[in-house]
Amino acid sequence: MRGTVAMKIDDKTAHVCLGNNDVALGDEVVFYANKCNPSSISDKDKIDYVKCNMEEIGYGEVTKILNSHYSEVKTQGNFKMTEGTLVQKKKI
Repeated sequence: MRGTVAMKIDDKTAHVCLGNNDVALGDEVVFYANKCNPSSISDKDKIDYVKCNMEEIGYGEVTKILNSHYSEVKTQGNFKMTEGTLVQKKKI
């Protein structure tokens, strides 16, 4: 299940769009950022496009279930998250 950071509480805590049907207290989550790099299809065609990938930027743990739509997550380590940052329950 995937969601996003709905509201950043502080540098290490956020409310995320993953509710009680998506995660449980103590579940680990992974935060992702979209990394996009310009590239070209071929020199001959000179057609530019952007190649995007989702890259892991950090981890967190569900510390509180707020309701059926939201939970609170405390991050582990130092990484930058903003409102809209993608978050997903860690696959076992």
